[in-house]
Amino acid sequence: MAIVLECAALAPSVHNTQPWQMSATGNVIEVRADRTRQLGYLDPTGRQLHVSCGAAIEFAFLAARSIGRECVLRLLPDADDADLLARIQLVGVRPPTPIEQRLVEAMPLRYTDRGPYADRPVPAGLVEDIRRRATDLDVWVRTVDSADDRRALITVLYDAEATEVADDDYAAELARWSGTVGDDGIPAGAVADRWPSDRVSHVPLRDFAGHASHPSAEGRGDEPPPAVERDLLVMFGTPYDDPRAWLVAGRALGWALLRAAAVGVSAQPLGPAIDLPQARARLRHELGLVGYPQFVVRMGFGADRPRTRRRQSAQV
Repeated sequence: MAIVLECAALAPSVHNTQPWQMSATGNVIEVRADRTRQLGYLDPTGRQLHVSCGAAIEFAFLAARSIGRECVLRLLPDADDADLLARIQLVGVRPPTPIEQRLVEAMPLRYTDRGPYADRPVPAGLVEDIRRRATDLDVWVRTVDSADDRRALITVLYDAEATEVADDDYAAELARWSGTVGDDGIPAGAVADRWPSDRVSHVPLRDFAGHASHPSAEGRGDEPPPAVERDLLVMFGTPYDDPRAWLVAGRALGWALLRAAAVGVSAQPLGPAIDLPQARARLRHELGLVGYPQFVVRMGFGADRPRTRRRQSAQV
């Protein structure tokens, strides 16, 4: 069971808060919400906590499958205990599939890459694999391709981050969870600006300095304008907007990030678009979405390496 818990602890989480507690008794693993790690400003409803825990649940499920165990997974198994998010019971023996094995092997390789990506398209088959798995979980996946949709997303990102940085509570929370040196939060090396001066992202990426400052695509004086990087933008959403939907969105996201890492593709969340309820509602309206957006990422071939640390299994 120890290897399953260690793998689950590698899951991504909002600001690397790792908002979960896990236990293993006999052949049963339980995943609980750790409310002490819920972000007060960016996650007032606990939605992002559930998405993060959903990813950890998927990592645990895949890890158990990789050691040849059949699993019965139940989300929110106790109506009287809302913090008990999942129970995974190992009930028998069944060899893992090749893809399950590959995804577990990708767990220590997966990381959030906030730097530039190579001018190399993400394989179309990757997106289709992600969409198929998401559909199995009752999660929809949409790539943000058209000029109008990208423009709408960019506007939501700019406006949402401007709203966030105007609030002192956001600044305090960002300072608490970024530039850290311990086993949680986002270490300084993972948020430092590593973009060259001649390249900018087409979409605004979160400014962890808390100023909502972003490089301009305009040239300076006689200098040529920087190249604009147009990455693949992928949105995950659900028909409903409740704790169960948030958990399955996290499961789909966790699977997708591992599937991407298995072929060398990195990802970065576009957090301001889905941080707060008003931004999500606007994104839903602007893009004409049927359902509720739960997560948006940019994907591409990065050149960085894993930097964020995780708490030891004994701590979670």
